[in-house]
Amino acid sequence: MPTDYAGRPGIIARVLNVNTLARPLLRWANRSGERIGRPFDPATPVGPPSGRHSWTHYGVMVPGLPEPHRTFGVMSIVGTPGVSIFANDHAITTTPNDTAYLVSATAAMRGGTFRAYSIAGDCEFAADGSRLRFGDDLEISGRYPGLEVRRSHPDADVSLRLRATDKVTWFADVRGDLYSHWSLLCEYDGTVGGAGVSGLCTFEYARGAGLHSLPVPGTPNVPATFFSYHVLNVDDRTQVLFGEARLPGGIPVIRAAWVRGLDDYGTEYTDASLAIRRHEAGPRETPDGRRMRLPSELAVTARDADGGEVFTLEGKTNGDWAYGLGAGFVGSYAYDGTFRGRNVSGTAYMEYVDLAGDSGTDG
Repeated sequence: MPTDYAGRPGIIARVLNVNTLARPLLRWANRSGERIGRPFDPATPVGPPSGRHSWTHYGVMVPGLPEPHRTFGVMSIVGTPGVSIFANDHAITTTPNDTAYLVSATAAMRGGTFRAYSIAGDCEFAADGSRLRFGDDLEISGRYPGLEVRRSHPDADVSLRLRATDKVTWFADVRGDLYSHWSLLCEYDGTVGGAGVSGLCTFEYARGAGLHSLPVPGTPNVPATFFSYHVLNVDDRTQVLFGEARLPGGIPVIRAAWVRGLDDYGTEYTDASLAIRRHEAGPRETPDGRRMRLPSELAVTARDADGGEVFTLEGKTNGDWAYGLGAGFVGSYAYDGTFRGRNVSGTAYMEYVDLAGDSGTDG
């Protein structure tokens, strides 16, 4: 143990412990906890980048689809956040603020699932967010609570009608309106690859003041090393979310699970974890030359404030990874486990980025 000059345990070393300092600061900066249990405000902005907000995110995540699709996802970023885990700088052909990124796939889609666009040349984004068009590939239209999603792809067209509830999960609400990120529980119906589907999904929105909004040439990306996000339905009325993001040194920005339902405004569980049991046999290579280890077996758990188990899920990934979740991948896993004392199973949607290669060991 480090010691100070008097030979006592090192006070300075303890004070400078980065994790000790970072966690309360992050809790203070992020006011999302104040919103737990509150209904969604329909006046919440959903527009594209404007003013101080140099980027926005639009997402739709649909877990538990029948084979061969398994899941459907829309993970788009309009503008460039300037964060390493969400960086696709190699895809920029005009400027960072004129670039929109989209990864959208089901497990049946092969190729053409990731693309970057010129906002001015390829896209249309209504100022109020009521129409979002990404080239000829994706369109999201409508106003809360009714939305329509149309995805065109040679392997499987997707057409969904979303009915958003007032059940909202806030992941971030940073002071000064620097960054906000939330997810709405939605019911949906429509077709995927010509087959009728229905169930629970999410619609998500984020906006932030990224580094690329600063008039500084050659601005580096904010360092972040790990990100994973999961969406799954444990029954036809209840949805589970899990998210984790880390800075260098393993400092957690967020690590939590959320449970919500058609009759439940939701609970956040901060005693939650993701364990990678085993990785795929070899790393996957990204378009910009990185090599990333992706999980083949994993476990997700959450406990309540009294230490009681909320859920424990064991998963096996399906190998249906699509590049473009920032610097990483989107895929799915089949899970079995327990949720509030009962057995559950299904297929989860998963996002995964590991730039440090320290997400766990095999065996």
